[in-house]
Amino acid sequence: MFEESVLKRIQVTEQSGVRIVGDKVIYIDPIRIVGAPHDADLILFTHPHLDHFSPKDAKKLMKDSTVIAAPKSMAVMCRLLLGRKPVPLLPGETHMLCGVMVETVAAYNRCKPFHLKAMKWLGYVLSFGQTRVYISGDTDITEESKAVSCDIALLPIGGGGYTMNAEQAAELAAAIAPHTVIPIHYGKLLGGASAAERFRAALDSRIEADIRPTAFSTVMVSMYLRIAVLIPLCVVLGYFIGKLL
Repeated sequence: MFEESVLKRIQVTEQSGVRIVGDKVIYIDPIRIVGAPHDADLILFTHPHLDHFSPKDAKKLMKDSTVIAAPKSMAVMCRLLLGRKPVPLLPGETHMLCGVMVETVAAYNRCKPFHLKAMKWLGYVLSFGQTRVYISGDTDITEESKAVSCDIALLPIGGGGYTMNAEQAAELAAAIAPHTVIPIHYGKLLGGASAAERFRAALDSRIEADIRPTAFSTVMVSMYLRIAVLIPLCVVLGYFIGKLL
């Protein structure tokens, strides 16, 4: 059952970073956190890519009682980089975490190599009273995503070989029929400035589009710049190390 009050409690911090405030403060894939509020009761990670798993940002949110939950394949990474043992999760599970019902949904690409089904990365359905919120993670249209029942959906629309594009996200929205969709995971290198309006235009008229300006991101630009610097650096270091050996 859709409740406007739940929709108002959902914030998109940037790209796919989500903050939900209520009795508990929940973050999903926090990134580019301003300040250090240390206010997280629960942090959920969908998968370990750099635009979703940012240890420095998670540490700005963590307090002694913060619960971390992540795909089982990320357990060692979380322990090493966050100093906290996570609740290990697999697709198709239901857990009560910090008083919130959390259901896990497989998130993967069907014909692209970036998010393999074998990694068992995740999306989440969170229940707030009778209102169900689906944060899909990086996924294509899959049998698992089409089987989700929710009132509010946060769906990636950037395409670019990583996720659904705007039109495909609208197709998934039509299949699961939430009351409202918040499009996320798009920006300068993912879908461009027109992605949100293309999504709205393609969306079933019975479904509301709630476009949040903060979802438009330059995170991927920064990530590719870092990679562009690191690769030549690694080559140079490898060359000199080879000379010394």
